[in-house]
Parts: sequence; structure tokens; C-alpha cells
Amino acid sequence: MTNFDKIAKLLPEGLSETGIEEISAIVEETVQERIDSEVKNLEAKVGGFLRMKLNELKEQALIELEKNDETFRAVKVYESLKQVIAEDISTTETDSVTSQYKNENTELHETVGNLNSKVSQLMTENSTLEESLGDLQDTVKSLDETTKMPFKSSEQALVITNESINESAQPTNEVVNSFLTEDVVRLSKFN
Repeated sequence: MTNFDKIAKLLPEGLSETGIEEISAIVEETVQERIDSEVKNLEAKVGGFLRMKLNELKEQALIELEKNDETFRAVKVYESLKQVIAEDISTTETDSVTSQYKNENTELHETVGNLNSKVSQLMTENSTLEESLGDLQDTVKSLDETTKMPFKSSEQALVITNESINESAQPTNEVVNSFLTEDVVRLSKFN
């Protein structure tokens, strides 16, 4: 006995064939929906299972490849060496750049020190010059004040003459020189 026969026995006896066909269509549709949902669930489970198994197979294949294939091992060694060399180069470049900046920083500190000492020296010279300028201005003021005052000399002159001695011996009009005559004196006035 099939399921349809069981269903037909449960149905009341006065049903028409169209009613039975409609009930059969509804039951068949319900069964088909249930089958479709179960198939989708099974497909999802099977897809997940297959993906998991594929990932496991890939991992196992990589392990086998690493063990057996020389090229694959060489590539791995190359990548490891490349990474070590890159780290070493970056460390070397960092050290060289750092030392370059340290050298430049040291030079700049020396330059700043030299400039500071020059500024200090110039400030000292400037203050000395300002003091000298103040002294010179005081001297100029005192000289200006003395030039405005009338001049009074504290020196005295003593005049000594021989006139009193010579007056008695010779008259002033007479010439003692025998070559100097009145004619010679007149001639000398014309030139």
C-alpha cells in the first residue's frame, strides 16, 4: 500500500475526483517545497564540507610540495634571504642617515657656539665703545664750555732788551757798516 492509498482511505467517501486531484496537487506541492528546502540545506552542508576538505587538501599539497620540490624550497630560501637583506639594508641606511644627521647637528652646534662667542665679544667691544663714547662726549662738553669762556693766560713774559746798552754807544740813525752807504740803501729800495 502506497502513501496515496493511505491518504485516499482517510478522505471522506463522497469526494469527487476533482476534489481528490486538488488535494493531491496541494500535497504534491507541499512535498516538493519540503524537498527543495532539504536539498538546499544539503547543498549548503555539502558545499561547506567540500570547501573544508579542499582547504585541507591544499594545505597537505603545500606540505608535500615543500618536502619534495626543490624550486619551492629555493623560493622560500630566497624570500627569507630577501627579507633578512632588506632588514639589514634598512638598518644600515637608518644608521647612515642617523650618523649624517648627528654630524650635521654637531656642526650646527659648533657654528652656534662660535656665533655666540663672537656675539659675546662684539657685545664686550660695544660696551667698551659706548663707555669711550661717553667719555669723549664728556670731554667735548668740557671743551665746549671752555671755548665759551674768555681766554686768560696765566703765563707772563719777561722782555729783555739791549737798547739801554746800545743807546749810549751808537745812535740809531747811523750805520756801522762801511759798505752800507746811503746810496746802496736807496738802490735797494727800488728793487
